[in-house]
Amino acid sequence: MMYHDESGVSVIIGTLMLILITIIAASGLALMVSGMQKEAMERESHLAAVESENLRIISIDPVGNSTLMQWDSVNVTIVNLNTADSRITAISLNGIHAMNYRAKDASGDLDYYKGYPAEYNFKKRVVIPAAGSKEICLNFTEIVINTGEDLDLSGWTNNSVNYTYPLPKHPRVAYPYVLYPYLNCSEIVYNVTDGGNVTTSLNNYTIDCITGNITLFGSAYGNMNNASSYNITYTTRFEAFPLPFPVSKNEPLTVEVITSLINIFKRTFMPPVPLAEVQFETEHLVDSGGNISYRDYLILDASESFDPDDGFITEYRWAVWDNSTSIYDYNNLTGMKVRPVKLNLTTCQNVEIDLKVRDDTGMVSRLSQRSGNITIP
Repeated sequence: MMYHDESGVSVIIGTLMLILITIIAASGLALMVSGMQKEAMERESHLAAVESENLRIISIDPVGNSTLMQWDSVNVTIVNLNTADSRITAISLNGIHAMNYRAKDASGDLDYYKGYPAEYNFKKRVVIPAAGSKEICLNFTEIVINTGEDLDLSGWTNNSVNYTYPLPKHPRVAYPYVLYPYLNCSEIVYNVTDGGNVTTSLNNYTIDCITGNITLFGSAYGNMNNASSYNITYTTRFEAFPLPFPVSKNEPLTVEVITSLINIFKRTFMPPVPLAEVQFETEHLVDSGGNISYRDYLILDASESFDPDDGFITEYRWAVWDNSTSIYDYNNLTGMKVRPVKLNLTTCQNVEIDLKVRDDTGMVSRLSQRSGNITIP
């Protein structure tokens, strides 16, 4: 009778299994450590990117009607001092976030995409290039874009059936629904062959507001046909800020920029303070015959004007009216201290004087909007 002792085999198998389990555990631990190291490196890289991001809001250019007390728009110049691009997630003015806005490149040209001005928002983010700049254009009313194209009916070979095709210049080509779900676009179709009369959409065509595809109804449903020429115009509207959005010319403007790295860059621009003094002077005149006469004249002095931002005033412009008649109109009398030679004090009546100053950041202020014009009866 033979006896087989297999205890040694069991010990060997158990040892091999233990070694295998140890190897698997070690591999899993190594992968875990590797994953943790990768996450730590990515986190460290992200923190370094956040810390190194450096945008500067260097100037603004507010624009508005000369007779009103409110700005219509403000252009904000932002410089990227980092070696990596920055993306703007949101931009606000006086605490109100812009819903849609535009941007200009370093040459001053608007950004364009597929024939349309690029519109930026929370989903479509403007890029401030590394070591470069962008001018952000904030409009305080709705943004309106007018475009158009001719309908291409070359593929409509059978008038009795409907014809659908994508409009190559429809606003949806540049402003896809996923990025601009609230785009407001209206269209008008003109029959060029019929003298440019309007072709109504009722029983004639439909346009998909999401894709920009047009469907022309066959002759069994409407009056359009492939023998005629048609033109279509588009009016596209973007809401810029929640309306109403009044921005006073006499108040500070606070610009806040939030980047995709959740960095916040903020700056407040104070309008300069215009101060003007009128000095009456008399000059001694001698004509060719030796006769002596005296003539009064004015010196307009704005040297006391100042910039509360610790900046400096770069521009002084004067306006002068003689009995409501314009003598100078802010463009032809400039300088900190000037003499309005075209104003004759011997004949003038009800003289009014205004001063407009601009500081180094682009902020503008007028004497008439703060304390009123200087008047000389």
